Amino acid sequence: MNKNDFLIKDPDNHKEYYGGNQAWFPRNTQAHSGCGHIAALNSYLMLTHRFPIDKATYVRYMNEMYRTMGAFEIPILRRIYDMNKDVRICRRIPPSFGQSSLGFILGMLRFAKKRGLSLRSRFRMTFLCSYRSGLRFIRRGLKENGAVTLLTARNRTPLTLYSDFLNIRSNPQGAQKMHNHFVTITGIDETSSKVKLLISTWGRIASIDYDDLVKSWHTPGALLSAMYFFSPKSVILR
Repeated sequence: MNKNDFLIKDPDNHKEYYGGNQAWFPRNTQAHSGCGHIAALNSYLMLTHRFPIDKATYVRYMNEMYRTMGAFEIPILRRIYDMNKDVRICRRIPPSFGQSSLGFILGMLRFAKKRGLSLRSRFRMTFLCSYRSGLRFIRRGLKENGAVTLLTARNRTPLTLYSDFLNIRSNPQGAQKMHNHFVTITGIDETSSKVKLLISTWGRIASIDYDDLVKSWHTPGALLSAMYFFSPKSVILR
């Protein structure tokens, strides 16, 4: 990676972000379940060398990705949640179930095809995936796509956020656990004794201890967990 990979600039507030943020969607339901759309767009923009990019342009692509990819929204709950995201029923029943692996792949292929880019997809179920096999898939995806999408299912995986949205050398802000979430793997940090994956989530950089991720793949909650990347078959970009 170089310093411009995944960089989004907002000239209005002079802030910089590391990849997209699903909170930028205009509707509450989109923001609730839009992580797959953001991960897909991050991969597309990396594959087509569109970074760095300004936030307004990113948001325009982001909304188009959502329209193209779609999401499994529950109509009545969607309308309620869009008006008020603190409604109690939506804490029990989500207004949208986001993306399946199949929906994610087909939506990304449709989005790229509309722009004259024919892609082939690479997919890896990670339930019971070995340490070496998973790392080999990630390395290949970073080489061919520049990014790899990771889906955690019910397997809870610790991640570390940092005080500087763009720099893992800044102060860590403690470990959080993610699940049922798409993120973008952007690199591998092997400068310490443990291998760490660098990721983009919520518009900022984070890291995952790869050992912890592999352990989570060997739990029943990882039945639907997966990784994906895309590579071009033919290119007529527009």
